[in-house]
Amino acid sequence: MQSFSANIPAKASDVVTPSARQGYVDAFRGLLIAHMALDHASLMFNAGRAGEELAAGAAPASGDLLQFLTRFTGVPVAPAFFFMAGFMVALTSASREQRGLPHAEVTRRLILRGLVLIAVDALVMGLPRAAMGFYSFVVLSSIGAAIILLALVRDAPGKVLLGAAIAMLALHPLLDVSALPLPLRAVLYEPVRSGAFRSLYPVVPWAAIAVVGFVVGRDALQRREPARFWLGLAGACLALFLAIRLNGGYGNAYAYTTIDSLAFWTFAKYPPDLPFLAWSFAAIFAGLAVLWWATRSGMPLWLRPFVIFGRVPFFFYVVHFYVLGIAAAAVHTKWGLAPTYLIWLLLLVLMLWPCAWYYRKKQDRANWVTRFF
Repeated sequence: MQSFSANIPAKASDVVTPSARQGYVDAFRGLLIAHMALDHASLMFNAGRAGEELAAGAAPASGDLLQFLTRFTGVPVAPAFFFMAGFMVALTSASREQRGLPHAEVTRRLILRGLVLIAVDALVMGLPRAAMGFYSFVVLSSIGAAIILLALVRDAPGKVLLGAAIAMLALHPLLDVSALPLPLRAVLYEPVRSGAFRSLYPVVPWAAIAVVGFVVGRDALQRREPARFWLGLAGACLALFLAIRLNGGYGNAYAYTTIDSLAFWTFAKYPPDLPFLAWSFAAIFAGLAVLWWATRSGMPLWLRPFVIFGRVPFFFYVVHFYVLGIAAAAVHTKWGLAPTYLIWLLLLVLMLWPCAWYYRKKQDRANWVTRFF
């Protein structure tokens, strides 16, 4: 298997840009979007959904196995969103520069993209939170900050970026930000769930996941067939997960009794502990490899709806939250898993047409809004 470090391009200009849009990328992002929608439908309609996996608190307890699996299968989703944000920065930056866009202009657009994500999170997604009297630094804001960071450091050697990101991911449990003002703690590292300034996805370590995605994306541009390499990385991450979790010491937020208990498979997400990260990276690399192979000779029929979602993930994210939120406010009640899954499936069907329409709008009538949203 070709060495990763040996193949990491030293600079963005060292990559070779693919000539066509990568179908497996859209399919992967679309599958992430679909599972994210399930978790959000569960959040709003599932009476049995377990609480948040806060590292500073006790491990949440699921009501039964199906409730646990509904949540557990979504463990890699948030890390994969950050990973793919970095991956896409690598692909789109190389493509734009190959088309002749000045390097400084690519950087400016990336910074604007990050600022737009933060602004939409605060002003559009933040309207319901503002009505309840608080601001929350959540996923769009954190991804926006990660993209701005990548815009500023993307010319650094790949080995430096990867080393710094891995160090941040491995050592972040040692961070102590208790001396900082609360808003800064919330943005940098410590999830805050009460008061006027809250957070769930502070920049450390989530931005480091985006940096890893950027390095892997740039590396992928150098490989004719990256899937075998990604499977190797998936196996390495799985072995790392078992080593960390079985040890049960450093990096584990929650204790467990036996390997066959649900507690063994319960990890902290806020901030992500090391088993959560290792398991997520194993799933990300395995998912990319499988989808790359599955789409080599064309997009399978069953994946095409997810490709529609994956082409406009930002649009889907904003619209689906309001659809679910309005529906939840209208019915003002929660049920079990079966109605929740039905609501989720109806949501996916409902979102197909507007997502397809918006993608055509982006292609046919590109403007400032469609460029960044």
